Amino acid sequence: MFGRRPEHPHSVPLTGHAELDDRYHEVARFWVSTERSFVLVAPDVVNSPALLGSLLVECMHTAAAGYAATGSFSEEEALSELWKGFDEERSRIESPDQTERAS
Repeated sequence: MFGRRPEHPHSVPLTGHAELDDRYHEVARFWVSTERSFVLVAPDVVNSPALLGSLLVECMHTAAAGYAATGSFSEEEALSELWKGFDEERSRIESPDQTERAS
């Protein structure tokens, strides 16, 4: 990060984001493979669950714009699909018969 080698060969590049200086702190990472997902969150950086929730909503809208930029979806379609995935996973995790919790 900030001009150093990425910690992982599949890290999201930060090129083009010079404004991300030492005032900014990474709060989460999302990793996925064909077998599972892995999520890391830094609660010591964002110590308010409500603030993290707000950041996740902002993430959804930013991702929708990114998908729309690929030309595969309109921003509205992408956001609808993102919310669908969010709601399905939330329902799965909250189901009473759930036996395995996602990381």
